[in-house]
Amino acid sequence: MNPVAIKSLPAVQKALSPAFKKLLSDNTSKAKVGVVVNNYAAYISTFKVPGYEALDILNSHELLSKQLRGFVGFIYSQYECKPAYAVIQPVIRTLKALIKHEIDTPQLSESKVNESVGQCIDEFKNLQVSPERLAYLDGWQLKSKESKVFNCALGEFHEAFGDDLTADIYRHVYEYGTTQKHTSLRAPVHALIVLLNSFTAHCNSADDLRAQLKPNKLSAFLEKVMWCSFSSHLAKGNKKEIFFLVWAGVINVFRICFIDSGLIDEPIRPILTPSFKKDSQPIAKVATGGKLTSDEEQLWLASIPLHIKDEAAIQIIENRLRASEEHVRASYNAVFERIKEKHERNLKLAKTGRVKPIRGVGGAVKKNEYVPVGRDHLENIIATFYEHGIGAAVSSQDVFLGGTHTNHDNLSASALVDELNLPTTATLGALCTLLVLEHSQLTPYALQNWELFDKKGQMTGYKQVGGSNVIVVYKNRKGASKAQQDIVLNEYSQSIVKTLIGHTELARQYLKANPSTDEYQESAWRYMLIKADLKKASWCYDFASNISSASMISAYRQWVYNHSGSMNEDDKLLLSKSVGLRSGRKLRAIRTYIKTHSLREVAEALGHKTVNVDLLNRYLPSALMDFFNARWIRQFQNALIYIAMQESDCLFEAVDIKPEDLDEFLQNHGIHDIPKLFGKFKNDATLFLVEGEEPREKFDEVTLTITKNVMRVLIAIKSIVDRSKEVQDGQTFRDIVSTWYEAATLILTEDALESTINAERSQLIASAKKTPIDIQLVVGALTC
Repeated sequence: MNPVAIKSLPAVQKALSPAFKKLLSDNTSKAKVGVVVNNYAAYISTFKVPGYEALDILNSHELLSKQLRGFVGFIYSQYECKPAYAVIQPVIRTLKALIKHEIDTPQLSESKVNESVGQCIDEFKNLQVSPERLAYLDGWQLKSKESKVFNCALGEFHEAFGDDLTADIYRHVYEYGTTQKHTSLRAPVHALIVLLNSFTAHCNSADDLRAQLKPNKLSAFLEKVMWCSFSSHLAKGNKKEIFFLVWAGVINVFRICFIDSGLIDEPIRPILTPSFKKDSQPIAKVATGGKLTSDEEQLWLASIPLHIKDEAAIQIIENRLRASEEHVRASYNAVFERIKEKHERNLKLAKTGRVKPIRGVGGAVKKNEYVPVGRDHLENIIATFYEHGIGAAVSSQDVFLGGTHTNHDNLSASALVDELNLPTTATLGALCTLLVLEHSQLTPYALQNWELFDKKGQMTGYKQVGGSNVIVVYKNRKGASKAQQDIVLNEYSQSIVKTLIGHTELARQYLKANPSTDEYQESAWRYMLIKADLKKASWCYDFASNISSASMISAYRQWVYNHSGSMNEDDKLLLSKSVGLRSGRKLRAIRTYIKTHSLREVAEALGHKTVNVDLLNRYLPSALMDFFNARWIRQFQNALIYIAMQESDCLFEAVDIKPEDLDEFLQNHGIHDIPKLFGKFKNDATLFLVEGEEPREKFDEVTLTITKNVMRVLIAIKSIVDRSKEVQDGQTFRDIVSTWYEAATLILTEDALESTINAERSQLIASAKKTPIDIQLVVGALTC
């Protein structure tokens, strides 16, 4: 049974009344409520009409017992014993709360199908539920290229359009799934299922939908679906541009699954996938996309004085980045050293401590066999654990190893994990963050899928090549040759890798001796990143997302916050919130760019073969360029305000500059006269436009750095002055205005000449004219 899949089935959703669903939810932990409610609803839907309120079992002990035993048989026939037990217990609690009299509950087991459970399974089978009904409840599932299972929630589509069309659709989606890696399959499939289920709002039957999918109607049908979906997207408060990005992606998957595969014929006209254009663009745009988090912006870009030069601002940013990197390195290096020291200590204690024997049921311990455990007998804990290993056959590992609560020196389960030096998400995260800072080519997903051993048991993920030690990982790319990364280690990172191998050794031994029945975890021992507790070990298949979403109370973040250093408390808090594998790569990329001013150097630092802007965008955030865009605008605004109000007593209330910083601001960012090169062109602006006339004096070339926003200001200045001349209103302009007016006239006049066509300049001017500045905002700064 697939609890997530059945959640989407309409028949299951309607099986229980809202009141009974609430009662089930109230008696179930939040983490399990969805599984419990869905499974009981699925069971009820096999033989009851929708909206079941449990009224028939209120006063009938016999009906209650029959229903409960049937449910036990239903769940145990679908699940292994342990998860079945976990699903059934909340239902029993709910029924006890609902029924006044005693309930005869079957004897349940977490480890095996006992006689009582076996009888319940037989009773469920005697209900004669059809195989087709059970298949329906099991939902639809896909398998990725690596055989990882995904849910395909086609229930709504199936209810509306029936078995045949659903089977065709499912077959082609399933085939698509087998060609995709699991990391790139979930989001596209989810979007595709949302699209397919949305068809139910536009078509009443399978025949109706088939008609809409014909070549002459398909494009128009999908366009109608798109606009309806867009309206729903906006109603939820989502961003407009996100919808069209997702829409283009889902239509691409739709085409691959159904058109390219031949299920649906090619439409007569292309399917509409419009791109969304924002209203305006920033002053300057370089290959620095992506976004810093709000914590990173506050930590690295906030409170930089406006009056200093940009070079000084960049140096402040670099200093902050360096301080952040040094603090993270120091924090996690301390963790690294503790892991290394405890590993070496435990190897020694395992040889000197006494091993506590495991007693059989009812077995007594002779006086000379008694082995004390607890904090005061750490060597015995270590020796015992190294002998019996993870998941020892005892009723309680923490009591067996750490002592009972009556011991004055007993250790809790978390303390035992720490002393036994078992790998956790936090310790693995600390070591991997150090590796990323040392070798920023390493991506989170390459680390997550780092295979230390191949299928034959040969160590291939860490090896010696020539005179160098190398780790081999695979990035999420198409083609094995492009995906493979060979990272040459330095002395420090080599030590980290060796510690990682030793840190995970006991967990690896457990996984080799106890392979998982889950096909996705059956080769877990081969991976580098393995976590463990006292009972079990597993591969960290979701390591990247766990690190990025780690809470502030996690050890991974607390290590950074609690580490003493030169950072103040506020900065340490911001840094501990933002630290992560991707943040580490981002930090190294920005520092590399500041140092080299080269995107190629950044690409090499991040392990990219070429300068791919879309890839670099994730690590060279647009917030860095946005910061300077905003800074330049504020500087220009303040410079204009200064010109307008320099004689006013209210000057310093209007500008963002302190009185003591004014001279430095004006020296660095004041609006000065444009060099007198414009005097060379003062023959008469109309001279350039008179056919056959040539200017008496002309430079070979004049280069001006003009951005769109500056161009908008120049156009506004020219409009204001021309308008004043036209109406002869007697306006008196500041001296500097004539220089800027001449600049605007020169640039706009040159653009009108066929002999001096410059496509880039013309495009800039056209773009600036489309979004003009309100001249009322400028005119006050121009007049005396």
